[in-house]
Amino acid sequence: MEFYKKTNAKFFILHCYKDELLKRDKKQEKSESEIGLQRIMQGISFRKENLAHQFETISSKKKIQDAVRDISDSFKIDIIILGSPGDSAGINYAYHNRVSEILESLDSFPIFVIPESSMFDEKEFTEIVFPTPFNNSYKSQELKTIIHVAKLTNASIRVLEIQESNGNLNKKQLDNKENLNDLLQGVKFTFHKLTDTTISTGIRIFIQSRSSNMLTLYRRKQGFFTRLFKQSMEKDIDFDPSVPVLLLPELNKE
Repeated sequence: MEFYKKTNAKFFILHCYKDELLKRDKKQEKSESEIGLQRIMQGISFRKENLAHQFETISSKKKIQDAVRDISDSFKIDIIILGSPGDSAGINYAYHNRVSEILESLDSFPIFVIPESSMFDEKEFTEIVFPTPFNNSYKSQELKTIIHVAKLTNASIRVLEIQESNGNLNKKQLDNKENLNDLLQGVKFTFHKLTDTTISTGIRIFIQSRSSNMLTLYRRKQGFFTRLFKQSMEKDIDFDPSVPVLLLPELNKE
């Protein structure tokens, strides 16, 4: 709510009570879910970030992945927000936690994952890290959410190129870099480069050294994102950002 206080927004607060392991009374489960949502709304009623914010609660017996997908389609949701327990985003597929399970099944929507310990401070929120190998040409619609966030917070986008060996971009990559340069006009951004490091190590070092506030990852179905999150258990398993992470989906090619 603090993050979106400068813009009107409608929040759909979803709770799924389906439990396949426990055979419980479904009416009781639904009642407990609705009571819990009412308590959340009572707490929200005391917050005054933006009086134009609207809220709707949804109690569902579906699996959370199915419920989120249905709601996103039905209400034309702009972004899905997930809270992650603890100090990290929990987005690494290798951990097999609730967040990573949801991410793995919802790859067509922008998703914002926020660690429980994260606090938004408008004055300190200054930069968003966006790593890319420049292997593909982005569509303006694919970058809509990160551009909106940058404008909303007045933060700068730090485009980060990471190479595991020292080398130069080929012509296709240079063209893609120029395309990205054009798409980011209208927001503050800079280009950066790290070499002789792995993707996850490079991202972690860059964020830590600059105290960056947010990480954005482009979820291309094949390529950079897949490499980052489906690496072997022995390699770079410790990639689990402690900053909020915005995941951008690859849109179907026309």
